[in-house]
Amino acid sequence: MVEEKVKSIISNLSNSSSTNYIEVICLSLAQAIKADYVFIAKLDKYHTEATTLSLVTQTQVLDNFTYALKSTPCEVVGTGQVCSYPKDIQQAYPDDKLLADMQVEGYVGIPLVDHDNRAHAILVALYCSPITNKQEATSLFLLFSGLINKELEKQQVLNELRTRNEIIEKSKEAILICDKDNKIISVNRAFTHITGYNFSDVRGKNPSVLSAKREHISFYQKMWADLHTKGSWTGELVNRKKNGKSFPEWLSINTIRDEDQNISHYVAFFFDISKRKAAEEKIYRQANFDLLTGVANRFYFMDKLTTTIHAKSVAQFQSALLFMDLDLFQEINDVYGHDAGDELLKKVAERLNDLLEENDLLARVSGDGFAILVNAVISEDAVNDLITRILISFSKPFYINDVMLNCTLSIGVVPFSTDEDSAGTVLKKAERAMYHAKSLGRSSYSYYTQELDNAIRYQLKMKADLAYAIKHRQLSLAFQPIVSLAENKVTKFEALVRWQHGEQWISPAEFIPLAEQFSLIKPLGEFVLSEACRQLKKLKAKGYQDIVFNVNRSVNEIPLSANENDEWLLMIDMYGLSPADICFELTESALAPDKRNSEVLFNNLRAAGATIALDDFGTGYSSLAYIRRIPLDYIKIDRSFITDMSENPDDKILVSTIIAMTKSLGKKVVAEGVETIEQVEQLQQLGCDYIQGFYYSKPIAASDIPAFIDNFSMLNVPCVSAE
Repeated sequence: MVEEKVKSIISNLSNSSSTNYIEVICLSLAQAIKADYVFIAKLDKYHTEATTLSLVTQTQVLDNFTYALKSTPCEVVGTGQVCSYPKDIQQAYPDDKLLADMQVEGYVGIPLVDHDNRAHAILVALYCSPITNKQEATSLFLLFSGLINKELEKQQVLNELRTRNEIIEKSKEAILICDKDNKIISVNRAFTHITGYNFSDVRGKNPSVLSAKREHISFYQKMWADLHTKGSWTGELVNRKKNGKSFPEWLSINTIRDEDQNISHYVAFFFDISKRKAAEEKIYRQANFDLLTGVANRFYFMDKLTTTIHAKSVAQFQSALLFMDLDLFQEINDVYGHDAGDELLKKVAERLNDLLEENDLLARVSGDGFAILVNAVISEDAVNDLITRILISFSKPFYINDVMLNCTLSIGVVPFSTDEDSAGTVLKKAERAMYHAKSLGRSSYSYYTQELDNAIRYQLKMKADLAYAIKHRQLSLAFQPIVSLAENKVTKFEALVRWQHGEQWISPAEFIPLAEQFSLIKPLGEFVLSEACRQLKKLKAKGYQDIVFNVNRSVNEIPLSANENDEWLLMIDMYGLSPADICFELTESALAPDKRNSEVLFNNLRAAGATIALDDFGTGYSSLAYIRRIPLDYIKIDRSFITDMSENPDDKILVSTIIAMTKSLGKKVVAEGVETIEQVEQLQQLGCDYIQGFYYSKPIAASDIPAFIDNFSMLNVPCVSAE
């Protein structure tokens, strides 16, 4: 009897025109064992759910569904056991609602196991009346379980192949497959989209059909050597489209080997990088060249100067650096406007470029400052000849919008062959020489002298002393209160660094520029931030939880790379403080357009909870466009605008305008350098938010902050002179 049913099932499978093997075998099994339902279900990864792949009666195919395995006989089958109940299955599994809904009385289920002998699917028969042929049903299920498993494995492989083919076809990367003889045997849609070639155009051809013949033969020799020895190659090259247009591509090639480790195929992936290359070129131009004049910018110039210094031989005067500043440029700007000033800068760059040799480099290194790196200098006379030609050229007027403008140059010169100085130091030497030339009279030049060198020696000693003081934490901080006019209290303090050098206090106005010049500003800034955090943590431990410390950071501390943008926050976290406990004060130079990482850094700081204050507003790169773009919380009005506010109506109008503008942008205003009650009252009337200055307090030690807060009263402020 079983043999006949086996033959019947095999006959159905052989004669069926259906491509769905699973449905055919389920129908055949249902008919053979006279089950009311037969289904094959796939188990999920955790064996908590099963999804039917085919659900049938003896005559029709039903819709598939997913059901939970818990408290069902299928849960037992999912563990790898055969489960059968000739009758009373509902009594055995009263929580299985599906059995009741389908009026199931008898149940037969066997697991379908994978190579690890773990059930991945189940084969189940359901009866609406007691089973009379349970052994027969179980035997047939077990007999055909192997075939069903093979079919499921085949379907899985086919599904994976379809998925892979779909991925290949939908890939945005061009994919090219060659046989062992490097003949093209397959391409995807992206290949046709990028190159314009259909598969029929390139079938059986060598990929060299795409070559633009830009690379040297050694390039391809290296590529094939890597493919045969390493099994892969990746790189950039130029290929040609069907329309003849060349394009840069990023190409990766992998070798495929057979069981005997012989190469059977080559698979290449590539994509057109024309847009990326154009963007890189644009970024490169923006990063390295002045947008106004088109000549190199300071960043690029300093990089080339550094390279030149490191590459010098012992030949004297092999190179020279000229630093030039336009005489009376500010006056031209004031009289004729910034547009005329910009046009003048363009013409200055053109005139200087016309005087240079091919190997020389011209850069705009500051607002009206230009520098020339003169290479291959034979003698000092050659440098003097160039300087003479520059001064003669600039004795001739410029014509801007039909206006004749006379604009001369002052030039500082540093010849060098080998030099242990950094590029910044060499440029600074040339700049000092330029200022010396300007002091002698305009349209002149000056070489760097021994007197200037003596001044540098002093700076170098101070630099070494400052570096030692920073390393050994011999600096200290004082804290100046910042008073809230609206809240009538003090919760903010600006941290101010102090340096006692022997018996002498060195002014920050002297040692901070020194730190910036000699690349000590970052360790100095790290000391100030760490010491401020240390002191703030002690104050919070005493119960002063609402205090915020303002910490100054130099624009030169802004990381050049966004990869270092978390360093400030990590320092705060190291002391167990919140970013909201620190307000970072930066000068307006941080808003300069060439500080490309500033906006990213500030956004990161504010997103973490820190606040940003713009210090000394009105003395640097003031621009509404910059202020709107850069995320700021506070704008601090420079003390120079506050000093004469009581006596000079113009200054009062200016302060009023700054406050109104700041508030319209949704930011808070801090007035610095407040020394009199008249200034306080005027600032209150103008809507200023915070006051900082000697009127309320000089900078105080951290240990004095608790007493200052506890005893502070805006109605009883001792007026302190600003000595």
